[in-house]
Amino acid sequence: MRIAICDDIPKELEKILAALGAYEKTHPQLCFEIDEYRTAMDILNAVEKGKAYDIAFLDICMPGILGTDVAGEMLSHSPDMGIIFLSISSEYAVTAFAINATHYLLKPFSQKQFDTAMDRAVKKVVDCDVISLSCVDGVYRIRISEIVFIESQGHYLMLRLSSGEILRMRKKIFQMFEEIKKYSVFIQVGASYIANLSFVRKITVNTMRMYNGAKIPIPRRSSEKVLKAYMDFCRNEAMK
Repeated sequence: MRIAICDDIPKELEKILAALGAYEKTHPQLCFEIDEYRTAMDILNAVEKGKAYDIAFLDICMPGILGTDVAGEMLSHSPDMGIIFLSISSEYAVTAFAINATHYLLKPFSQKQFDTAMDRAVKKVVDCDVISLSCVDGVYRIRISEIVFIESQGHYLMLRLSSGEILRMRKKIFQMFEEIKKYSVFIQVGASYIANLSFVRKITVNTMRMYNGAKIPIPRRSSEKVLKAYMDFCRNEAMK
């Protein structure tokens, strides 16, 4: 599992790393890849460049920005990521859970409290929908939430992932859509694209702009259907 830690106080970073080490020892089936960040800007820059995480530990009060704002930006790239906030006060707990935080840890925390937070975050990752894809260079297992959009190019499909990685498959777009249409986040746009509505930043009558900057053209005949699907998706997300 890919884990990010962001705290501007070095001693706090060390405490989280030590707690993660203790948790990993009691959960030998798990393997962690951990990145440390001292500033909010550092972690946001990494995410903008394609870094993707399963779990993120974020200090609430960092210089110039709140951890909740950092989390909002990170979740726009990885909607299923588990966010664990850390703070010396419960002041921001309501805001944290309003953006679907996995847990809110008060400092100083015990190993038992830390383990409870990790159990919830790990469960969220494990429970995510995963599919196996036979690609040109091998078989991949990826989470549905990693797919930003799929583009048809000749006899191949190009799967653009939130990490910035591109997978290449030899398959027709309609065949792919039949396989994944049971996941409500996907919509076919015209004859060449399948988009994950979770990653849409802006939509107009003729263009869908994704969080990674890509633009998907919307055919005029499909415009009304696509706009309605997006509005329904946003409405359902707001009611969760």
